[in-house]
Amino acid sequence: MRKREKKSSRKVSDSSKNTRLLQLLSFALPILILLGYFAYRKMFPFGNSSILTVDLGQQYVDFYSFYRNTLLHHFSQFFYSFQNAIGGSMWGTWAYYLFSPFNLVLLFTPGKWITFGILLITVLKVGCSGWAFSKLLLKEKWQKGFLVPAFSIAYALNGFVVANILNIMWLDALVFLPLMIIGIENLIERKSMWVYPVFLAIILVTNYYMGYMICIFAVLYFAWTYVRNSEKIQAKWKTIGSFIGRSLLGAGMAAVVLLPTFFNIMQTKAQYNTKSFQWKFDYSPWKILPKFLVGGFNFDQMPKGTPNIFVGTLVLIGFICYFTCKEIKLKEKIATIVVSAFFVVSLCYQPLDLFWHAMQFPVWYPYRFSYIVCFWMILIAARGLLKITRLSRLQLMLSVIVLGVIVEYSFYNIKKFGFLKSTNIVISSVIIIGFLVLFSVPMKKWFKLSLLALTTVEMGANVALSLNPIDYVKQSDFAGFISNLNTALDGIRPGKNEFYRIGKTFERSKDDPMQCNFYGTDEFNSMMDPKTSNFMNEIGDSSGDNYTGYSNGTLFSDSFLGIKYMLNQTSDTNVLSPYSTRLDLSNDNLVNGTNTINIYKNPYVLPIGFAASPDILNVKLQSAQPIQNQNMIAAGLAGNKKLKLFKSYKDLSVVYSNLKDEGNNTYTKVNGNQDATIQMPFTPKTNDPYYLTIGPAFANNGNLNCSFTIGDQQLTQTGDFNSPMILNITGGGQKDQKQTLTMTLTNNSLQLDSFGLYHLDMSKYKSLMNDLNEHPLKLDHFSNTKISGTIDVPKHELIMTTIPAQTGWHVKVDGKTVKPKKALDEFLAVPVSAGKHQVTFTYRTPYLFLGAIVSVVSIGILVVLKKKEDSTVRQSEPETTK
Repeated sequence: MRKREKKSSRKVSDSSKNTRLLQLLSFALPILILLGYFAYRKMFPFGNSSILTVDLGQQYVDFYSFYRNTLLHHFSQFFYSFQNAIGGSMWGTWAYYLFSPFNLVLLFTPGKWITFGILLITVLKVGCSGWAFSKLLLKEKWQKGFLVPAFSIAYALNGFVVANILNIMWLDALVFLPLMIIGIENLIERKSMWVYPVFLAIILVTNYYMGYMICIFAVLYFAWTYVRNSEKIQAKWKTIGSFIGRSLLGAGMAAVVLLPTFFNIMQTKAQYNTKSFQWKFDYSPWKILPKFLVGGFNFDQMPKGTPNIFVGTLVLIGFICYFTCKEIKLKEKIATIVVSAFFVVSLCYQPLDLFWHAMQFPVWYPYRFSYIVCFWMILIAARGLLKITRLSRLQLMLSVIVLGVIVEYSFYNIKKFGFLKSTNIVISSVIIIGFLVLFSVPMKKWFKLSLLALTTVEMGANVALSLNPIDYVKQSDFAGFISNLNTALDGIRPGKNEFYRIGKTFERSKDDPMQCNFYGTDEFNSMMDPKTSNFMNEIGDSSGDNYTGYSNGTLFSDSFLGIKYMLNQTSDTNVLSPYSTRLDLSNDNLVNGTNTINIYKNPYVLPIGFAASPDILNVKLQSAQPIQNQNMIAAGLAGNKKLKLFKSYKDLSVVYSNLKDEGNNTYTKVNGNQDATIQMPFTPKTNDPYYLTIGPAFANNGNLNCSFTIGDQQLTQTGDFNSPMILNITGGGQKDQKQTLTMTLTNNSLQLDSFGLYHLDMSKYKSLMNDLNEHPLKLDHFSNTKISGTIDVPKHELIMTTIPAQTGWHVKVDGKTVKPKKALDEFLAVPVSAGKHQVTFTYRTPYLFLGAIVSVVSIGILVVLKKKEDSTVRQSEPETTK
């Protein structure tokens, strides 16, 4: 008896060791493949490249620095931050980008090492995805032996992962999806029914967007596995009810994140939801086929391409074999065909594509649900190859036909697909032949290990061939910019209970304030408040649906927005990237600087709150009228409708060279081989700074259609704008001195859109700023979520602020709650009586408290259900006798 028990114990021990080995391989091999490639590309710390590219380099890396700074130093900006453009709610940003538990790694990678932290997170997520998939295969007994890590590698490094390796906030979904599927299988088996809601909640918390897609798939998967197991299910309606109930429970546990996030989305992203679409196929399904070959991706596929569903040859063969496998019942195969057909149609039929993306077409990175298609194909393939060591004639024939069609179609249409290269087709063909040989030759001992080895080679080849065309930011460029900007900021950041903003004429990204911890004006964020973007557009700055950049301010807009310091790159630097020229930054105000950055102090800056005329509440900004809008703001603040800070230059003459007038202020080159210029000579009648307005027709796809020169000085100007901009072309002090602005065409034509010349009346500007500064809000406390201070308000005035008027701000005056007004459709304004007042602004994230209550109640319900389940299990277990 004891010998039998020892044998049984030894078998369990060996099985456990084998399971751990397979899971370790599933975790480690994807990491080694990815790390090997990163080292090959010399990504920091392996060299002077970095993992930063596209949005990871222009957006996410700055959010990750903000993440560190928030958790380690400034927790108040967890909920709201004035580093978010000119101020904005942060909850949606956390929910979309930052709630991943893997991000805790970033707490140990400060400064330039943040790129290494991101690299670590990337490989850990990929490795954990492989581990999670292996756990699913082993738990459900859908594969065994070395095919477990083979399929897990295919999952961890599928085409979606490789194409979106930079969108690392989406990769958590691939880690937790297999674990959630285990939970659904548990529901069917009526055991450990807590697993499904817990992992559904985790998925929704880590990234609600991917979670939305997984919720759709959860319904599909439950229906499929219900059909597959229908004969075993005794309490059918009870099982369906359990799925629905625990789905709601999972969403309920995530409510603390979902409810405030949903509200935030309705204020931001939902503003851009697609209101119309076409009932059509976007492309022929045949065009998906080349994506099954290695290297089916390049940069051009990022903004607009076909789905990235590379899964490897092993999966394709397994998927084919599934439908020929006699052990799998017909009803399961029919259900699989139905789900698979739905996926195929979803990948190319516009309404379904839109449905998967929450009724909003993606801006770049299309077909973001393709990872679910990859998961589905790999899972089906694993089941299809469970008991196969050699292909039957039918299976071999079908595999040859299908794989041959993929290769042949790709070869004959290679010119239609920019990402396809003949080398890639040859490599894929060799690998396909290798797999077919392995499945044809009897080789029982090394069969699965050989398949694992070949799969590892194929997935690694796809990583290299897909990512080789992608350019990455140099580590020295990233670290150099951050170091230079931080050095300049070190002496001018606001102190305790102080607030002012800092502007600059250069950028690495529009999220530099988050990267370097200062209150700025710029932001690039898919959760951007559209009202802030609209306001910035209306005063003549570069802004769009998801971004704003204070590239083209005036002295007045600087002061109004509370920009106390302006940073301007010196002329001899290659470290910084200028995007505008500000000649109105007077040397009289130059207070400090470094080798690369000059720091100018604004002597007329306004505080975050000040007394102003209630006329500001009646100002309605006009579209495409930036100078007029700034005049209206000034007049509204002063309570003087006749006040005009900016005045038009009337005697404007224009000289055209090598240009033909086509009408509608449009000019084309006469001789395309010669330079064409538009010269605008003018003589300032005052010592004021002069500003030029130009419309969006001056730019095309982010590039200017002409260059600007004033005298001998080249003016820098971003081409990234879609509404009229204000260019500062003189700094002042040029009274009666002839100036010549020259515009040299960089294309064959130019439209003088919204073209006008203005000067800022400095005496009126200074007088207005001095008047408004007489009654400031004197801060006695400042944090990102609570601002308090005292203010002495004259008769017939109100408290004007440059706090964006987002829902969540609550105002108390002298301890009593008051309802604030909205000025300029953007800022908080508080009507008060004349006299001295104590004012407090407090921000509370809308629906956060309600969401927390729902989450706590849902967790409590789950705990009760688990205890009840455990009790039922104990009662059903037979009593053991000694």
